[in-house]
Amino acid sequence: MVDEIIGYVVVVFLITGFTYGFVRQLQHTLTLHKADKTAVLNDRRTLFGNYIACLSFGGFLISYMLNVLVAMRIIHSSILTSNNTSFSCFVFLAVLLIAKFGVIPKRCRQMSY
Repeated sequence: MVDEIIGYVVVVFLITGFTYGFVRQLQHTLTLHKADKTAVLNDRRTLFGNYIACLSFGGFLISYMLNVLVAMRIIHSSILTSNNTSFSCFVFLAVLLIAKFGVIPKRCRQMSY
């Protein structure tokens, strides 16, 4: 009983932390979008990388929450299984890391969250 409560608390903290990170990423992307910069290749690459990072972070957050709901047996579906949701979490997380460390130039990563 106590182990289940601790597990739920940890999951709530993780979801809260991921949501905070997603909001920060979204704010950073909107700030870059609104900034008046010259159309240099690095600026386009930075904006494109932040768009991909924002979308993949949102997809990861949704997939993670679905994975938790499937694991807690709140959602009963033949399509949404634990294997499917965990695979989508992995794919979105991989795309997020590629966008953060492969697409966004290094000098711009230091300024982002």
